[in-house]
Amino acid sequence: MNPVNKRNSFVRSITMRILLLLVALFLCSCSANITSYRTRMDLDKALAVRDISKALSIVEKPGMYKQKERLLYYLDAGMLYHFQGNWQQSNELLQQAEDAIQELYTKSVTRAAGSMILNDSSLEYSGEDYEDIYINVFKAINYLELGDREAAMVEVRRVDDKLSLLEQKYARLAKEMGNDSNTKVKLKSSRAHFHSSALARYLSMAMYDANGKMDDARIDYDNVLFAFESQPELYPFPAPELIHPHATAKGNVLRVISFVNRGPYKSPLEMHIHTSKDLLIMGTVGQNTDIDAIPWEGIDEGYYFKFAIPQLEDRKPKVGRVDIVFSDGRRQTLSKLEDMSLVARKSFQLKEPMIILKSVSRTVLKGLAAEEAKKQARQNTSDLAATLLGLVADAAVFLSENADLRISQFFPSEALVTEIVLPEGEQSLRLEYFSPQGKLVHSEIHNVNIARNQANLICTWYF
Repeated sequence: MNPVNKRNSFVRSITMRILLLLVALFLCSCSANITSYRTRMDLDKALAVRDISKALSIVEKPGMYKQKERLLYYLDAGMLYHFQGNWQQSNELLQQAEDAIQELYTKSVTRAAGSMILNDSSLEYSGEDYEDIYINVFKAINYLELGDREAAMVEVRRVDDKLSLLEQKYARLAKEMGNDSNTKVKLKSSRAHFHSSALARYLSMAMYDANGKMDDARIDYDNVLFAFESQPELYPFPAPELIHPHATAKGNVLRVISFVNRGPYKSPLEMHIHTSKDLLIMGTVGQNTDIDAIPWEGIDEGYYFKFAIPQLEDRKPKVGRVDIVFSDGRRQTLSKLEDMSLVARKSFQLKEPMIILKSVSRTVLKGLAAEEAKKQARQNTSDLAATLLGLVADAAVFLSENADLRISQFFPSEALVTEIVLPEGEQSLRLEYFSPQGKLVHSEIHNVNIARNQANLICTWYF
């Protein structure tokens, strides 16, 4: 083959590869899986009319989750079964989720070096910290609904254990990554500020109250208030007015917890790297960044790379207020006990430096390799072929550094609470949900039997 034909053949080959790459990306974006736009819209429609059976049929459709997304399935299906009232099935799935998180965390320490080379989205999803923490909250509620207070209390204690280990967890991962030879960017470990969940402590208080352990209930009452006082960045709203446990001797306290709206989702944040001598200068598209310039010894001026990282964003709330209306006409508005979305964002900030560290290191190393490949192409091929090779190399670097947008979809955003002292016996009440604009969007009737030595707890949801 003469040089001209050989060059034309090479150009056609490169062009075909670009077309195949574009086709593959198009097919991936159109495929029905749990992260696709079409699937998310179908789930949104089902939840808008509280059709949990429909949502479960989507989630449990074969092929909806890849093997590396098994944890996502456990979380999503476990939460949907909880909202359906299938407490046992929910607990079985949430237990599998908790086991998977522990297994994957153990692996994550040993695979730290490998994760510096591979994008997070190519690895098995290992969960967000807030998912791990609130798993036990919903398992506790499931056990309460099943009448097993002892098991419910174990789950609440697990929340405390996980919160106490949160800071140690990230210090350990930061150390492992800092020791990796592929890492030129040094990581400053973040400090965890979430040490006590008012929601978990509230459930514990209710259980101690039901068991007649009033001193223990009083301690948890104080712990709920301490969670607000000691963590103002997580509780930037007034603590709810709660009935002191020592006052419950005068009557039976009905406690209502309402979980409203849906937790955050992940969106991609595109980031750019411009190089100066021995320095990486970071920037983002459309918003400011607090990321300082990063030292990178040996890099020359004039390179440009880009990549994407995940960021958490709140969903548009459907509920702005929840009222409870009693048969005698009394009405009370529920108060916010926990902003679970805020906890999600704050806990995500702990791992954000690691995400940036890994993404920057991988992008620069891949980008430098791509620049070398383009240099060789310019020396050994035609201008057109070199240009096409450059496009492929740049696309490969960016596409291999796409943001990992996986996250569970059915954790609520907020927990609201109210309490009222009622006489023993059958009681009927109505919960009314209002939009942020004040429009009534849903109401439901609850008939409850108030009695001593039981939790007298109603948990509801709407999003």
